Amino acid sequence: MSEMQDRLRRLVNMRPQRTRPNSSLTDAEFSADVDLYPDEIAPSPLDARAEDEATERLLPLHRLVPGYEVVNSAGVCYCTVQSFPLEELRGPHALGSLLDLPPALFHRFHPTFGLGEMTDYRRAAFIDTETTGLGGGAGVYCFMVGVGSFEAYQPYTPAELPAAPDPNATPTHFVVRQFFMRNPAEEGALLVALADHLASYEMTVTFNGRSFDLPLLRLRYTQNRRFLPINRDAALLHADRPHLDLLMPARKVWKRRLQSCRLINLEQMILGLQRSEQDVPGYMIPELYQHYVHTGQADAMRRVFYHNHEDIVTMVALADHLSRAFGETPAPTATVQGLDWASLGRAHERAGDLAQAEAAYNHALESVRSPADRSDLLRALADLYKRQGRWQQAIETWQDWITSVPGSNPTPYVELAKYYEWEARDLDQAEMWTAWALHNLQKAHPGARRPSDQRDLEHRLERIRRKRSAPNGSSGASSPG
Repeated sequence: MSEMQDRLRRLVNMRPQRTRPNSSLTDAEFSADVDLYPDEIAPSPLDARAEDEATERLLPLHRLVPGYEVVNSAGVCYCTVQSFPLEELRGPHALGSLLDLPPALFHRFHPTFGLGEMTDYRRAAFIDTETTGLGGGAGVYCFMVGVGSFEAYQPYTPAELPAAPDPNATPTHFVVRQFFMRNPAEEGALLVALADHLASYEMTVTFNGRSFDLPLLRLRYTQNRRFLPINRDAALLHADRPHLDLLMPARKVWKRRLQSCRLINLEQMILGLQRSEQDVPGYMIPELYQHYVHTGQADAMRRVFYHNHEDIVTMVALADHLSRAFGETPAPTATVQGLDWASLGRAHERAGDLAQAEAAYNHALESVRSPADRSDLLRALADLYKRQGRWQQAIETWQDWITSVPGSNPTPYVELAKYYEWEARDLDQAEMWTAWALHNLQKAHPGARRPSDQRDLEHRLERIRRKRSAPNGSSGASSPG
């Protein structure tokens, strides 16, 4: 009998025996019997996966997340580098398409960002932090700081260090560097490495960094000032430096349509992207880092590195989408639709671009069907025309409101009454529109009307009738109301 057959016989003897008509089997018969039950011999996939996971937990960080050590005057920390070709798609556009869109276009919507002189993203540092707590404060560390930028990237081998980015070279990749402290003693080295790396950039891009990431980093530099070399401060992180916080324009565009403007939600709903199973929810990250520091088990940290660099690459795609939305001639797309146009119209109006606001409101009216939303849009569009003295368009918009939106809202009737009383000096028309509004309101369900609206309409109608009965068809009133 061969050695293999002997091993198989021993394995089979370990399982419960079955009754056989003939317990004396030849080697060939025994081998055929074994083949009928391969699952009793080979390990199951679940067992193999558990064994792989157990092995992975024992691997050191540099085996799970390849990188290199950064040594500087404050000590040593860890750093990884990942590159993404400019042609790589994130949503409908390639990463490199952002280089054709100027950051300055956000300036009139968010003047406090200081982007008026920023012509492109070649000198922009995209920053995202992972921290030991979600609330901020002096006891919270930035244990990982990811920095992404457009670079002329050259691959490197483990035996050499990656070359420093050349800010004057033509970019070939979007590169993410992740500065990581393997324990709190490496924080000083991380802060020095980060300051050195940011020295060649002119602006930062974050998502909620205005409220969280950058203030926390500034606090960490302040807390560690006595441990850092003289003049080792990341000046780019100062509050007065150009900084595009993508959360604020994202809310301007998508807040009315989406329930949440969290980055992961925008990634899914706007960019149409789905992360792999490697990702980890942000709220778990502080606990995973604490576990790594206390046990040295680095398997979960690979997921944290993945989460961080995906956040940073997503910011590139999001900046691209927002730039196109706020640009001069945005087109209806899956990115900007319905209520998004209404939000854009309001943003353009507040920025003083009435032509763009008008176009956005009209785009919204093509698809918005909710009576409440249409009322808001028609009110905004009519007010826009009214401010410009474009009375014919305003009249048509108020009449469109009356005919296309059901309900007893007196606003369009009152606006028409004001126009005819004070601009056209046609008291007959003014009386007609006021009486019509009052009639509709009186017929409405009591819960759908406000007593103050009825009192105002009655007062307006009484005043107009007094003016009509006065000599020359006018009273002493001298101001619209």
